[in-house]
Amino acid sequence: MKKIFILATAIAMTVAACKPELKGDLGDPANKLEGMAGTWEITSFKQQDPNNPIREERDLSEFYIIDGLSPYRLSFNKDSMTYSVAAGPGKNYFGTGGHWAFDNPNYPTYLYLYTATDTLQTLLGSVVRPSDSQLNIQLENYCEGADGSRTTTAIYTFTFNRLNP
Repeated sequence: MKKIFILATAIAMTVAACKPELKGDLGDPANKLEGMAGTWEITSFKQQDPNNPIREERDLSEFYIIDGLSPYRLSFNKDSMTYSVAAGPGKNYFGTGGHWAFDNPNYPTYLYLYTATDTLQTLLGSVVRPSDSQLNIQLENYCEGADGSRTTTAIYTFTFNRLNP
């Protein structure tokens, strides 16, 4: 019985070790700068209080999306690395425009927006490829203590849909 068990285990390990050879090519990775290029229109705005134990997220899209009014739009140019804002209803957190950059062009996590007076660091909800039609940006609102420490008071999540490539 012991010999049969050892033989069965050896056969199972041999079969499990055989893996099919990968075929095909994944191709070149998507260009993230090209993925951001174009005009994006807001479709949703949510706010979360990270200090609330429930971590409830509130959908406040009605402040940004109002029938009859042009919605908030962001346009990114990959050649000049500039962006512009067509403000609509709701608070404008992104300024009127300026320059933009990723923390890492190949594997971006953060989107930096540089205006004449401020720099915004936003978290990308996902990497945007040229084929993607949705952009998610998270912006943290915080209070700074006297010792330089930061306490996040709100997390704003903006969802945009691509209008043109």
